[in-house]
Amino acid sequence: MRTFWKYFLIIILLLIGLCAVGVLYLFFVPNSSLFGITYISYHEDIYSKGYSTESISKVELNSRKYQVNVVPSSTDEISLKVYSNSLGFVLVKNSEVVINESVEGNTLIFNVTEPYGLATTNSSYIELRVPAVDNLDITLTNRNATTYLNSSDLVINNLTYRTSNGDFNFESGVIRGSFDIELGNANFTIGPNVVTNNNNVTIAMTTGQFSAQESTLGDFTINQNNRGVFLIKQCNNFVININEGGGRVEIETVSRLNITSSDTNIYVENITDGATINLTKSGRVEISNIYGYSDIATNDGSIYIKNSTSPLILQSSDGHITVDSTIQRINASTEYGDINITFNEQAPSFSEDANARTATVRTNNGKVTLRGVENIDVNLSENGRAEIYMNNVYGENILSGNTGSIYLVVRENPANKYTLVTQSGSGYVSVNLMQHVTGGYQTNERTETLVHFTSGDSADDLVWDENVITVSTTSGDLIVRDSNTVNF
Repeated sequence: MRTFWKYFLIIILLLIGLCAVGVLYLFFVPNSSLFGITYISYHEDIYSKGYSTESISKVELNSRKYQVNVVPSSTDEISLKVYSNSLGFVLVKNSEVVINESVEGNTLIFNVTEPYGLATTNSSYIELRVPAVDNLDITLTNRNATTYLNSSDLVINNLTYRTSNGDFNFESGVIRGSFDIELGNANFTIGPNVVTNNNNVTIAMTTGQFSAQESTLGDFTINQNNRGVFLIKQCNNFVININEGGGRVEIETVSRLNITSSDTNIYVENITDGATINLTKSGRVEISNIYGYSDIATNDGSIYIKNSTSPLILQSSDGHITVDSTIQRINASTEYGDINITFNEQAPSFSEDANARTATVRTNNGKVTLRGVENIDVNLSENGRAEIYMNNVYGENILSGNTGSIYLVVRENPANKYTLVTQSGSGYVSVNLMQHVTGGYQTNERTETLVHFTSGDSADDLVWDENVITVSTTSGDLIVRDSNTVNF
């Protein structure tokens, strides 16, 4: 066995020696190759011909890894420069630096062949020189080339960018038309010195990032996204329509959101025309201000809205739903998540606007908390429970519970006359409205009380038929109070 390892080690050392000899041979013998491998050491400039913009309206550049700089031309022609500073070992077939150029109709095409393998690019770059005209479309395609566009003299019509891992840094310039972007895992950044013109954006990515935190854009459409990040100051319509997607969306101001995805987290400051959002998995939604009708649904994620002035439909399975301040009608439902909704103190009364201060709420096992509401339809299944603070009681109101508890407080207002109906199967019941006529009771039987009834009132007055609140449980506790006995 010892002899075996001795000869095995000798063979390994011989192979290493042969490899070293091969490397030295390729290194010291110019233009040599061994087993299809060669050594390159470039330090050269390569130029294309110049092309007039009179017959060219679109420029396409296809490259691999060399950095790409889009710069203003010193002449009236479009041209390309490649500075190659590559160094290392590559296959012979991948060792050349070549510019292939052609014109197809009104499109100028540059195909740049770059050496690649066990080689470094060092400071190699490609320079696309474009005259300062405003009718050129530019299409840039690469594998993982960092791209820079940084000149206030550059005016581009439509910009198309396709890459797997190459970042695009749009630092200054003017863009007249649209963006068409396939980003892969790369980043696309529009800087504060770029002049935009409500440009439409169509984008596909996997785990990259799009950033336009100082720009105003038009319609923004995402066709593909895995875990990408989108950071946007302002846009018109923002659209995602994909079955599987994640990542994060942050927008300062958007006219309308229309999102169908799975795990995407959405953070928006202002929505001016409303939203339709459907997240089928654990996506989270946080919105500061909504000024249009919105329908928002998540599965495991939560929904948080700071302020709304429009009707809302909100739905989540396991996530919580929270609305800090609202005015109009809300329809909210969960399976296990809690629902917490507060109506703005300045909201009009339900008696003045049938869409104001009204809530339709469903939950199986969550807790419902409503404040400032005046018309409710609340259904609590299984162990769902509720804590309701009503400003007034108008119209027909239903508060139906199962095994969970119900705690109802109504603001004391003698002008608000209504009928209170309570009933519980086996739960503890306590009703105390502190009125000199009504008093309180603890019976489980169905009980009707005319609230704010006085000796001068008629029990047949239609007001008690129009304003009714029915509160019931099966085995859950049922407690009713007014603001005379409880802090509202």
